[in-house]
Amino acid sequence: MGGDKNRDENVISHFGGEWKAFNYLDSERLEDVREQFNSYVRPLPQGFLTRKDLVIADFGAGSGRWAHFFLDSAKQVYMLEPGVESFALLRQRFSANPKAALLNETVSDNSVPDSSLDLAVSLGVLHHIPSTLKGIQDISKKIKPGGYFLCYLYYALENKPFAYRLLWKFSNLFRLAISKLPFIARRAVCEIIAGIFYFPLARVSKAVEKLGMSTGNIPLHHYAQMSYYVMRNDAYDRFGTSLEQRFTQLEITQMLSQSGFDMSTLTFSKDEPFWTFSIRKP
Repeated sequence: MGGDKNRDENVISHFGGEWKAFNYLDSERLEDVREQFNSYVRPLPQGFLTRKDLVIADFGAGSGRWAHFFLDSAKQVYMLEPGVESFALLRQRFSANPKAALLNETVSDNSVPDSSLDLAVSLGVLHHIPSTLKGIQDISKKIKPGGYFLCYLYYALENKPFAYRLLWKFSNLFRLAISKLPFIARRAVCEIIAGIFYFPLARVSKAVEKLGMSTGNIPLHHYAQMSYYVMRNDAYDRFGTSLEQRFTQLEITQMLSQSGFDMSTLTFSKDEPFWTFSIRKP
């Protein structure tokens, strides 16, 4: 295969370090993210994952934490990961599993056969590549007629109040600076952010939930039921990466309309994380 211009080597290197630090290799850590996985798959048709014969591809599999949960529904799961360190984790976890097809390849340059997938998955990946639209279009080619695309893209906070969006813009200035730091310093700063922002706000949200009150406008409220390990991982994920794009629901809809999908089947999740969606190929 030729060179893929729709990749960013700095981002690939960053995530290699991330998955080496937060590898989810033991069962306890995987249980930490089971509910998060359940949130991601809600937009799929009811009962879709009860099948055992699906051909699935996880584009940007990382350490394999999401691919792990799809194995029970599949006869084969392609796990695509361009990073050297991340791919080593995939081999460590899945090399003995006959259902796993491990590919050290990218979203836009890979050996997955065209029109072969019952389900293409990309959770939290396509907003970290140069052209999200091209990534969606390239994935679409791999899905068979009647197959589905399940995706999570960072949302543009369009459903949040002005103060919430202003706070995000302020935090993004920190991300731009932190992502330029050397690995050790970047990791240390993100650990501090997890400890002084993620954990306290998550616990405040948990307390407010117990009072029966809405937490929707509390920053980081969706971490209320998550472990500190996940918070540390996500703080590094959020503030350590140099390339981050965000999209409104309308912008996502427009990209999908240019990518060969049946727009009448587009389903956005009503719950966080936003925006998670599924859509079918005609």
